[in-house]
Amino acid sequence: MVTDRHANIIAKALRQQPQSSVRQLTPEEIVKTAFRTNIAKGAFEVSRPTTGRASNIHVQYNAMDIIMFPLENDLTLIAIGMIDSNAIPEIYASFGKHFPMKLKKAIIVDDEEDIRSSIREVLKKRGFDVETAESGPSCIKTLETAKHNGIEYGMVIMDIRMPGMDGFEAYNNIQLISPNTKIIFITAFEYTQEEVARKLRNDNIRVLRKPFTRTDLLQVITAETNPPTKE
Repeated sequence: MVTDRHANIIAKALRQQPQSSVRQLTPEEIVKTAFRTNIAKGAFEVSRPTTGRASNIHVQYNAMDIIMFPLENDLTLIAIGMIDSNAIPEIYASFGKHFPMKLKKAIIVDDEEDIRSSIREVLKKRGFDVETAESGPSCIKTLETAKHNGIEYGMVIMDIRMPGMDGFEAYNNIQLISPNTKIIFITAFEYTQEEVARKLRNDNIRVLRKPFTRTDLLQVITAETNPPTKE
């Protein structure tokens, strides 16, 4: 089933729910249960005045698995079944292909392969459709091809210091091709958040400092994919 962010049922699957005690609940009750559990597990940024967009989440209710997957336009896909937890990353990836969300399409740009691979692994587990590029020109070519095919990437995670075209020059080119694409810079100690923001004249730019942990990366990604809700 698909719901909006107010937990209103937008569409229901034709197949009935599997046999279990969860079948005794109405779709509306299932949605409310899922959203309550989602909030309890911290998938929403509860410190904000409003809860905002849900993140990917896998919960269990009465021995049944409930998977929540965010779509565009503040919609959430809710799937119910008995699921092997090891298959969750593959299920999220499958959802992403069948229910594309531009914020879930990302390009990782870095001249170091190990950094590209480590970030890619984290994003894939979060349900992102990920491309990698070893340089600014390669990233720009990918975006140009995507634009030609009517595809928009929601996020670029990019190193600042790269041979040839650095991250700043690549940023200016990306803005011309895909101005709605969010860009997260990764850098060592030569630039601060304030310096990057001033250089690019963009106070909303995000910078992730090397060396960073998986938790650091997820916090920045979550902040970008869950923007504050305007009242």
